[in-house]
This record gives sequence, C-alpha cells and structure tokens, in this order.
Amino acid sequence: MPSEADEPTFAAPWEATAFALKAHLVETGKLDAGDFAAHLGAALRENPAPADDGTAYFVAFVTALERAIAPLAPADALAAEIDAWHSAAAATPHGEPIELPQKATAR
Repeated sequence: MPSEADEPTFAAPWEATAFALKAHLVETGKLDAGDFAAHLGAALRENPAPADDGTAYFVAFVTALERAIAPLAPADALAAEIDAWHSAAAATPHGEPIELPQKATAR
C-alpha cells in the first residue's frame, strides 16, 4: 500500500517480511498483539528511531518480535536447532542448498 507521498510502505523487503510474520503470529494466536506492542514500545524507548526512511523503526520492530516470541522457542530447543543448521551446513557442498533432516512429528 503506497503512502500519501506515493512512496513504498516498506523501505526494504525484510521490513515487509517482519511485518507479515508478526501479523501471521497474531492471526494464528501464537503472539498477543498487546504483548508485542509493549515490547515494541520498550525497544523504541531504548533506541529512539531517528528521522530516517523507517529502517530504525523496523530494527526496533524486529527486536520486539524477537523478544515477544522468545518463549515459543525454549533455549535448549533453539540451541539444538542452531547445532542442526551448523551440522547441515558443514555437510553441504558449496553451492548446494542446505537441507535439515526432517523431524518426526507427534501425531
């Protein structure tokens, strides 16, 4: 959606991705919008966004998103995922896509 000045809404694709991820998590009930807003307010108070193209705001937005979803990924599960990525990357020939082994899902 273009702004009033007919400029793009997002300065970079990663900003749109962060916004879409947050919207999806709220829509699916995995993230409370009020909790996210509190984290965003705190992140903006910690590092007030300068008058720029909005990038500083979205840096705070991503910081808030990381903080808000941290409880969804316990530290041990996150560490295991990081280790799996490192192992898969080390085993992947240069130029090939990195593929993680499929995890068994509970039924």
